[in-house]
Amino acid sequence: MNAYYLSRALVLRTAAQSQFLKAAAALATPATNEVHVASQNELRLVRAALGKTYPQEPMARLLHVLVPESINELPGVPPLLGARAFPAPEAEAPPNALIAQLQALRAAHPGRQHYRLLLINAFGANLGDNLIGLTAFRHVLPVLRAQLPAVAVDVLLGWHADDRLARQFRNVDGIESIRTQGPTLAELGRYQALFDTSNLLDLPRYGKLPRVDWHLWWMGLDPARVPAAEKRNAVAIPDADRQFVGEKLPPADGPRILINPLASVALRSMPESAIRRLVAALLADWPEARIILLQPIVLEHPRVCHLTGVIATSDHLAALVAAVDGLIGVDTSTAHLADATATPAVTLFSAIAPDLYPYYPLVEALVLPDADKLPAWGKDKVSPEIWAGMADRYEAAWQALDPGTVIAALRRAMGKKLAQPAAFEPRLLSPRAATSACPTRVVDSDICAIEVPLRQREDWMATLLNEIIANLAAQAVRPGDTVVHLGPGAGEAVVGLARAVGPHGRLVAMEPRRALHQLLCANLARAGLWQAETHLALPEGEGITRREISGLQVADESWPLLLSNSDEPEPVVCWSLDVLALNACSLLVVNSPLARVPVLQGARATLERLRPVVLIGVVAMPHAEAFEAFFDALNYRVRALQLSDPSQPAQSARHVILVADPMVGPQGLSSPGPGEGMSEEATAR
Repeated sequence: MNAYYLSRALVLRTAAQSQFLKAAAALATPATNEVHVASQNELRLVRAALGKTYPQEPMARLLHVLVPESINELPGVPPLLGARAFPAPEAEAPPNALIAQLQALRAAHPGRQHYRLLLINAFGANLGDNLIGLTAFRHVLPVLRAQLPAVAVDVLLGWHADDRLARQFRNVDGIESIRTQGPTLAELGRYQALFDTSNLLDLPRYGKLPRVDWHLWWMGLDPARVPAAEKRNAVAIPDADRQFVGEKLPPADGPRILINPLASVALRSMPESAIRRLVAALLADWPEARIILLQPIVLEHPRVCHLTGVIATSDHLAALVAAVDGLIGVDTSTAHLADATATPAVTLFSAIAPDLYPYYPLVEALVLPDADKLPAWGKDKVSPEIWAGMADRYEAAWQALDPGTVIAALRRAMGKKLAQPAAFEPRLLSPRAATSACPTRVVDSDICAIEVPLRQREDWMATLLNEIIANLAAQAVRPGDTVVHLGPGAGEAVVGLARAVGPHGRLVAMEPRRALHQLLCANLARAGLWQAETHLALPEGEGITRREISGLQVADESWPLLLSNSDEPEPVVCWSLDVLALNACSLLVVNSPLARVPVLQGARATLERLRPVVLIGVVAMPHAEAFEAFFDALNYRVRALQLSDPSQPAQSARHVILVADPMVGPQGLSSPGPGEGMSEEATAR
């Protein structure tokens, strides 16, 4: 994992997406929301964009890159999982290290019920690599679920030209959301732990273990404990794509053979001359075969079907591999799709040994003649400059390949399936809906059903606070009144207050957390309570100002009486209640997530002028005296309702809800004290 920050602001833009990157205010000590984790391709794009935007500036002044070692030492960065967590993974990572790591993670967060993990940079940049990585992930997920109460995994991909990888991950159980831009360090803090496969080709043991075994080991599991039959790939193919491909294929009056000569790099691709020789041999030696080509080659024959440009998506490609009777391809994604779809295949290797894929029973592996003597043997890719100097030698090696050997290998693979069709069933996943999981859930109350953040925890103090608000409203509020609720969250109590004032009354709510304000508005609108007036504002300070508060992620674990659950800053407008210059107010509720003393100070003129009943909750008992002194100066009487936890009846109360009754009303008359009948002790039910 690399991270970076900039000395100059930059708009990073491609055909697929864009991102604004702010400049660090202090280069020696950048803020956590100014440092970005680099996703795939991001640093390369940033360097290019900086050079174009600021051509006169030295790159070393514009771009500051943090290496993984320095990032992991920063406070607030989540711990790493798997082999990456060890300084010397090959020597130090024990078998099944993940189990002990998850146990330590749970011990570090003993009260947490939901954990969010981030898979940084997925399993590489290509479809085939990620298909194999997801095979390993399907074994990791049950371990995560066994060790943690609940877990969701997000995936950080990168700046790719299309959404092929994103579509691949959307179909995977356990994957909740997909990010294509690197998060800031502040955003990284929403995760409890990380898997990191950045710079995949340079990681320990990569290229030395079978690919799926490497991913298992890197994520912290012992590959030897996973049976070979369970190391096979699986894929989801939407029905619409199956139908689309089926309509494009020639009739199945003979075996349909797909030839896919292209890998992501020229090093592992088949040159056109070799393709022509192979197609000619197939047409001559297999008269009933139909040939399907994906590469644009001028080659006309009644038994050759060109699908260049027709197979436009990764789902099309998977459907095509599943539909044909055999595949001849190079070391690329189609070979791994063939395993998932149980399609007999021949894979031609020019750069790496086929023993990296030992678990594909219907794939015949052939290596180019003397490939191990070629200059790039053992490498997945080389730079374009290096390739230009060796391309002729690979052309010669492809010319030495006997097409008859390839055809014979394909016949063997097809014969193997024909002899035991029941033993080679495709492993197909059910496609998931393209939309992400809803980040809210519906809770029912005595008043109505409302939406709250998906993983908002149940809190007995919040439940009791809402009950007391309802009881006080029944005594202090009449239809037509004006009521103010500051910090109401998603509106668990506000809906009841709005109904209490009725259609001719007025409810004013100020909620500073953007996500909760949106839920509050939605819940009020759904209930038809249009008399409610909501403000996205922090009700403190003097006049109208702007500041930043920590944000709340609705899909992450949260508590109803805490302000935030992340370190991500978000802007909010501040104005005090006095700025509204209300004409009337019978009840003022100030909820616990707010800094209640500053909020009350900003409402002092309103309290002096309108004399509402005030409810403040929840307050730690040692802090109650500060509120009593504040209200005593305003000629209010304060009563403390002690909160008792029903799960710990022997424990003395540590928190209170304060109710302040005005001793003198707005006309100078003695107030009846609407809370007179309320108990001095309250217990959650």
